[in-house]
Amino acid sequence: MREDTYPTSDELTFLRAYDGASLRRIEVVSDAILERIFLADGSHRALLGAQLLAELSEAAQRLLAVCTALRDISVPVSRTLLMPLPGANEWHRFAEAVFEAPPENLLRAMRLDRNALDSATELSSVTDLGRHAEVIRLHENGHPVTIIDTGESPLLQLLGHDRENNPCEFKIALSDHRVVGLGDATGHLVAMARDFLLTYVELQEAKQDVHPRT
Repeated sequence: MREDTYPTSDELTFLRAYDGASLRRIEVVSDAILERIFLADGSHRALLGAQLLAELSEAAQRLLAVCTALRDISVPVSRTLLMPLPGANEWHRFAEAVFEAPPENLLRAMRLDRNALDSATELSSVTDLGRHAEVIRLHENGHPVTIIDTGESPLLQLLGHDRENNPCEFKIALSDHRVVGLGDATGHLVAMARDFLLTYVELQEAKQDVHPRT
């Protein structure tokens, strides 16, 4: 793709398309998983749980991609969003940087107004944001191998490699509580990403007197 072209007619149209598909897809898929997972048998429940972990990883990576794109004034936002997704190391640094940071400072860094204050406040108040790095690392180099130990609370084991091709492993017992926690975390991450991005788009559209958020 040439630097002077977009997948759509213009950058703001592309950013709305990115929100409406790349970001919203995570919400739709994770919600669909949650609707089915509690009714599934042991093996199916574990497989749905594995996909939910993949959605959680992408939600975190997309949030970081959006925040990075909005902070970097040297590159158009759309160009950064078309780059490969950030990995676990970048997520660790991001989690440390935003924890307990004044929400107003986060907004200023992303060139946003107070319409996104609630999301900035939520982002800075998440005490264990860095924990998602483990799941991100597992998915950095493609889908991991899935192993299931079925039982009353199925144990899901995922085996993969990070970007440096180092082996990594993740185990989780898919209790109802853990499944709900994964779904909630995924929803919160992608909701913040969408709020930040749409706030930016609306600010740019206001300058052009274009349509507001629907």
